[in-house]
Amino acid sequence: MTAMAMLFAGWQAVACAKAVRSVPLAARQTRIGPRPPQLYYQRGIVLLIALIAVVALAFAGMSLVRAVGAAIAINDNVNLRRQAAFAASAALEHDVVALLEDRSIDTTNDDAAHNYFASRQPGEDRRGVPRALLVGADYPAGASILDVGDGLVVRHVIERLCVLPGAPAIDRCTLSPPSVEAASGTPPPGEPPREPAYRLTMRVEGPAGAATFVQAIVSAAHANPRVSWQVLDE
Repeated sequence: MTAMAMLFAGWQAVACAKAVRSVPLAARQTRIGPRPPQLYYQRGIVLLIALIAVVALAFAGMSLVRAVGAAIAINDNVNLRRQAAFAASAALEHDVVALLEDRSIDTTNDDAAHNYFASRQPGEDRRGVPRALLVGADYPAGASILDVGDGLVVRHVIERLCVLPGAPAIDRCTLSPPSVEAASGTPPPGEPPREPAYRLTMRVEGPAGAATFVQAIVSAAHANPRVSWQVLDE
């Protein structure tokens, strides 16, 4: 190496050393040292926000699942009540024919074969459902159970609204109201006899074992004997 080359190399080394010394110490530490604490703080905030968002989405998903489940349950209950009403209608028509049209039931005495009682039975609940429908073992032996299809069966009981069997009388039965003239003591010619009312209660059981109760009042005193009808709530 010539003297000129050595001199040039020495000059370059001195220039590099000066350039390094000209950079502030803090800047050199920033470039070659660890990351500043502000960056770690920002990364922690982002992680916390992400966790909060995940928890919020999880709760939203749970609420959605519960809402869908509640909607399905409500829809099933509505369908069950609708099907129970149709099934009870079939049982009602069956009993009206036997009771008021065919007259195949002796209404002055109990008739277990037709699920008929000549007086109200003890043990009914607050809704007026007779014990024979509340407790399966009390359902009359040999009494009919109607299968109306779609997995629905109907147990039904007919009660005459009297406190005692026998011929209907005003002192022991709920009778149809008299005409105004008869009530005043001067019944007109051809005044029809006062007829007792009958309470028909149906227990409709679905394929899942759920039971719905339907009750109707009928009386021969009316052109349409179906006086009232209702689905009983729990």
